[in-house]
Amino acid sequence: MCSTFIKLKGGVSIQVEREKIIINGKETVLFGAELHYFRVPKQEWRNRLKDVKEAGINMISTYVPWQFHEYEEGYIDLTGETRGERDLQSFLQMVAEEGLYCLVRPGPYVMAEIIDHGVPTWFIENYPEAAALNEKGQRHATQVVSYLHPIYLEKVKNWYDAVCSVIQPYQVDEGGPVILFQLDNEVGMFHWVTHQGDFNEVTIKQFQQYLEEKRTLSANDLAYFENANKGADTIQPLPVALKNDYFLFMREHYRVYLEHLKQLAVELGITVPFVINIHGFHTTDFLKRGTMYPIGISQLLEAAKMEDTLVAGDYYIGNIEYDNYIDIVLANAFTKAIQSPNQPLFSAEFQGGNASYRPKLQPSTFDLTTRLCFANGMNAVNYYMFVGGENYEGIGLNGRRHEWQAPLTASGEKKPHFQVIGHLGKMFQTFEKPLLEAKQTTHTCFAFYPDYYMTDYSNHFSSPLIETFQRERDLNIFNGMAKGLRVNNIVFDSLNIQEDGKIDVGKVPTLWMFSMKWMDSQVQQKLVDYVQDGGKLVLFPTIPTHDLNDQPCTVFKDYIQVESRGRKGGFVRVGDIDSVKVPYMETFKDEKGAFAWSEDEAEDVIAFEKELGKGRLFVFGAALGLNFNHEYDVIRELAQRVGVKSDFSLEEELDISIRAKSDKSYFVFLHNFDEYRKETPINKSGQPLFGGSQVSVPPKNGLMLPVNIPIHDDVTIAYGTAEVFNVEETADALRVKVKLKQAEDVLLFSSSIWRPVESPGIKVDKEAEDTFLVTLIRSLEKEATIDFKKFG
Repeated sequence: MCSTFIKLKGGVSIQVEREKIIINGKETVLFGAELHYFRVPKQEWRNRLKDVKEAGINMISTYVPWQFHEYEEGYIDLTGETRGERDLQSFLQMVAEEGLYCLVRPGPYVMAEIIDHGVPTWFIENYPEAAALNEKGQRHATQVVSYLHPIYLEKVKNWYDAVCSVIQPYQVDEGGPVILFQLDNEVGMFHWVTHQGDFNEVTIKQFQQYLEEKRTLSANDLAYFENANKGADTIQPLPVALKNDYFLFMREHYRVYLEHLKQLAVELGITVPFVINIHGFHTTDFLKRGTMYPIGISQLLEAAKMEDTLVAGDYYIGNIEYDNYIDIVLANAFTKAIQSPNQPLFSAEFQGGNASYRPKLQPSTFDLTTRLCFANGMNAVNYYMFVGGENYEGIGLNGRRHEWQAPLTASGEKKPHFQVIGHLGKMFQTFEKPLLEAKQTTHTCFAFYPDYYMTDYSNHFSSPLIETFQRERDLNIFNGMAKGLRVNNIVFDSLNIQEDGKIDVGKVPTLWMFSMKWMDSQVQQKLVDYVQDGGKLVLFPTIPTHDLNDQPCTVFKDYIQVESRGRKGGFVRVGDIDSVKVPYMETFKDEKGAFAWSEDEAEDVIAFEKELGKGRLFVFGAALGLNFNHEYDVIRELAQRVGVKSDFSLEEELDISIRAKSDKSYFVFLHNFDEYRKETPINKSGQPLFGGSQVSVPPKNGLMLPVNIPIHDDVTIAYGTAEVFNVEETADALRVKVKLKQAEDVLLFSSSIWRPVESPGIKVDKEAEDTFLVTLIRSLEKEATIDFKKFG
């Protein structure tokens, strides 16, 4: 994978390195807004762009819907000849004039609640042979095309010829606003939501060729290809190995498709970096979850290796709650595990609203999700949607209106979350350089196993196994161990356990590995090597005994020499914590290092530690669903046994983490997911922060507080409990604007030439030479301005 993208022309460059996007030498936090020019009256475009800029936005993102622009085969309007809202060229010019960057997303698929998902209806109707088919040979329920069908690719080329000719001169290296180009949209999503792959004749032949390059086809293989998509009577239970081969083939299939689109664009003069976006959040009644998001990562695992291409997640968490915020944390960790180490963590569709009004999204959701992602190291977001609009010429799946609970309505009204996002945008701009230099500090690593998420397709034969994988993942990761670690403020990153090469024990001294009875031999051997080389491995809850093809595979079990006794339900005792009810427990023959037992007459060992090679193994055989508070204590004590603990001690339950430039210079992120204010002193590694002051976090809100962070050439905030969101300098004055968060906020500044000035509500005490404590007494105002004067 390319480590750096550099595009040069006329002195302008784009670089992607060290988790940053650098545009013409400027390290940039991308703070984007989705604005669909084709849904806003042309005469209102500039007004909307100006409104968007008020929220600290520096990038506009838009789909370019093929459906809308090629309204009849062979007739493409991108300059507004038939309708002003089709004038992509003028829109890009206007974005440039307003000093904004642009992410263009010309499909071919755009979804976006557009009929036929953005592919022209004339194509769907006139070329049925290019449609994806289900296993019965019937047209796919979503009418999605077969991505590599030659007729489809021929028509896509015509579309790209036209749309790229408009985009090309507006790229940043040509002096324009376009800095990123997205390839298609959420590739594989339609197959996941319907649990159906693509069994078009073209795809089946490609699958057969793929297998023939890997191995000699068996009688079962040949029988499958003979009967594929021939009708319901021919559907048979696939051997597990062939089913898995199909999953692996489809990963390659998606990559080949996206590489084809990329090559088309490059040949047509597109030079900016490309983007592929990952789908996967889903709705359960009124609560959204991200437990299936890793399925999207798995589908696009091979595509993520493409050169000059950024991976970006689509995050739709609904209203963020204590019970689902871990899904955002894991989405960030797992995405980062498979992307280029040089690219920033990026969400190309970051929830800015919702297609329907169920659930009704609260302003606090936009605040907390943004803060949480930036705490995790995200440096680029694009709020989708940011501007509501109207579906012209009947293109909308949901009718004429397209409001989307957006911060800016179709009429230009600013909703409450406009101000919330605006504050964050201004704050990130103020701290842009130090924030980009600061990296998330972690305590341990949580492994990501992509093949455990090869569950996107199923039929009535394979559903039981697929459901087992889903149930075990949800219980043990999202509602179990990962959540328990994070609630205890043990911050983890992730690694792709399937990557080539050994795990570097120096970089990953502790590793948490969710395991089922199925695990491929290469991964089992990788874990063996990790422990042998000195790593501390926590394996839970099952010791693997088979590979993913359901063939016996005991590489790991043979290495650790432990005898399993079986599985049962009931209660367990973990250390001194008794009466812990678990859905199930794996039991083992007596082990010297046992530290948890079943609470029954057998008193079976259910967890143990064991020294192996240079390292240490911890097997925790109990599934924890975290239905009771004491279960979080179990995970905290397990982590302490491994040598992992949080840096922080608090008196209230708050999510806390840091992004650090150095040991002394960092940002503290605090998140309160409950609906009441919490107040606590904060100690880091035993030392009080913020001068020992109590820090209050409002309900369903967060804080980003700097510690020894410069805000000007000669002004540093040693610490502060209020949020600085703007710094302005004149010839002899400096104005620092802050958002008040406490009944009495304090900020400690150091400067050799600037002195804060007292004013009503603002008290200044000189603490030491060049160090000044500013106390802000909160009144009815929510913001305050601290004036500084030059001294000497």
